[in-house]
Amino acid sequence: MNGENLNHDKWNQSPEFTAYALNELDESTAQEFLKELRDKGVSEEEIRDEVASLQLLKATLQAEFSKDHLLRVSPEMREKILSPKSTKREQWKKWLLGFSVSTSVAVIALVSIKDTVFDRGEPISSIHDVHRGEKSVPLKKKITNKPVRKEELAESSAQLSGQVMNTTESVVATRMAKMKSAQVSDFAPAAGAIKGKMIPSPQVTSRIQEEEFNREGYDKIDSNPYTLVSNEPLSTFSVDVDTASYANMRRFLLKGQKPPKNALRIEEMINYFPYSYEGDFSKHPVAIQVDQIQSIWNQDRKIVRVAMKSETSSELAQASKNLVFLMDVSGSMHSPKKLPLLKESMQLLLRKLKKTDTISLVVYAGAAGVILEPTEVREKVKILKALDQLRAGGSTNGGAGIIAAYKMAKMGFIKNGVNRVILATDGDFNVGTSSRGALLDLIEEKAKDDIFLTVVGLGMGNYQDAMLEEISNRGNGNYAYIDSLREANKLFNIDLEKNLTTVAKDVKVQVEFNPNLVKAYRLIGYENRMLAAKDFNDDKKDAGEMGSGHTVTALYEIVPVGGKIEDIAPAIDDLKYSKQTKGKGSRHDFDDELLTVKVRYKSPTGTKSTKFEVPLKNKTQKIEKADRNFKLATAAASLGLKLRDDELTKNYSYDEILKLAKEAKGSDPYEFEAELIEMIELAKTIDRND
Repeated sequence: MNGENLNHDKWNQSPEFTAYALNELDESTAQEFLKELRDKGVSEEEIRDEVASLQLLKATLQAEFSKDHLLRVSPEMREKILSPKSTKREQWKKWLLGFSVSTSVAVIALVSIKDTVFDRGEPISSIHDVHRGEKSVPLKKKITNKPVRKEELAESSAQLSGQVMNTTESVVATRMAKMKSAQVSDFAPAAGAIKGKMIPSPQVTSRIQEEEFNREGYDKIDSNPYTLVSNEPLSTFSVDVDTASYANMRRFLLKGQKPPKNALRIEEMINYFPYSYEGDFSKHPVAIQVDQIQSIWNQDRKIVRVAMKSETSSELAQASKNLVFLMDVSGSMHSPKKLPLLKESMQLLLRKLKKTDTISLVVYAGAAGVILEPTEVREKVKILKALDQLRAGGSTNGGAGIIAAYKMAKMGFIKNGVNRVILATDGDFNVGTSSRGALLDLIEEKAKDDIFLTVVGLGMGNYQDAMLEEISNRGNGNYAYIDSLREANKLFNIDLEKNLTTVAKDVKVQVEFNPNLVKAYRLIGYENRMLAAKDFNDDKKDAGEMGSGHTVTALYEIVPVGGKIEDIAPAIDDLKYSKQTKGKGSRHDFDDELLTVKVRYKSPTGTKSTKFEVPLKNKTQKIEKADRNFKLATAAASLGLKLRDDELTKNYSYDEILKLAKEAKGSDPYEFEAELIEMIELAKTIDRND
């Protein structure tokens, strides 16, 4: 900071103050700038008011910007903008020409400069402390009546149009350091991207991937192979209602990057969407539908869909909830997309819960501590005050936090109610119970107390997806990733009952293929959910949970008898002692059945499972005749497979995936399906292997 450039009369109109107000300066720079303000005679009250005004302006304009669908650029325009043949200067000029709109839009781009480059950006619902030092002064919360000055709008517009580079360097200098001083011209508008945000151009994509995400942790995923029915007629897996992989994929695409292959779990991409399945729940809390179409990936094969839906329980929806938030407040959670976003997400949840529901807050960093014992939601002020006091700092003792959280859950346990621990972290465990095996054993032990688990992942750079995904599996839980308030709204508002209530646990699926009709099969996704055939009947073997109204979809590509297939394991000899002859009860009685799907489940507190099964007759239709749910699931799976460079979609283009997704789009009240279409468009632009 240069004190000579800090004019006392216009201190609140400088780019440096904008960067300070929007929390874009590092600690030392912020303190230095604050000292300069004080030296110039600017009072604490003036600073608070001006910071509040700027943050309110940012939130208001971002909200308006998010509604403006006209600012999305056409795919043709995107291709021109991102064309490697254009120079950086030409790309910048094209962007300015394409976005020559009103002054207010220019202001939006200015105040959102950090969000447009690094995040999707969402309106700020709460104002945090002005100062970063020990003597922080809380901001006044009543700031909504302060008008925005015309001078601010005029100067902001001038800064964008005439001083873009200087403003950008002063506001985001610290964040850009990791990108080796990339310039604004390295970034092109993500035409078709959600809310008109910007993504890095292909010229800087590889740099960002290497420097920003090289510490993220993903387990290797080896795609399921084709399996000969003569070798293995049974395919067994645990259901999965996680959605983290889809949201994480979106985070990469919105930054102009192709996601790492191991970050893409296809089943989570399929199951991100709420399918409109019907079901008869008179006998079981889980209903199943099985059908097939001609494969869109290989014309001589078929795709089988196993569609499941759990009962929507009004009784469970009204049940009291005992929720314990286990919040990571270690130093790695300091980023705006981590602890601050988590706080704002919890405010959404508080609006949805009943007054008699209880909230507990447990935090962990170098050590674990109970911040708030079970407190009814009617005491919202008390809960919000406890939240507001949380600050990130220190190392991560995840094991101690988990022990404390389950202790709180048992303290507030509600019989016949919803008892759940919600672990929110970037997964960067580094002290205490840090060995993966010990931590997973601890989680598995605690899950025996009929206290379920939700895992919420946040952030980037050191995000440990593999750890969090396995923790949720071991803890009778589900796993989501929050990259924005919009995703938080899906998790804690739209899908709240699905994610917090459990109507069936340890749900397993086993598909038996008819060797007379099916030569081979491949399960799409579910690689780390596969079970041995014998596990299906073993009630001690853990499996996935389904919440109230959850839908689960699994897709198989099958090769009919007589079909050709390469790179497959050789068949074993016929089993001499298992041959059946014709007659009643022989295998020939079922020659018109392609397969049979069997399902096992337990009640939420049960220990003994129940089984039922549904056969599928050998009737096939083309994709054009399939219902929109089938098309949507297939489009979502195809996007994931394409981004993984899977052999299955090597001859299936993004344009074909896009066409299928558009055909699948229904009423779409929350625009999840519209977003999928935009993700496909972005992937097409980013993925040079298409």
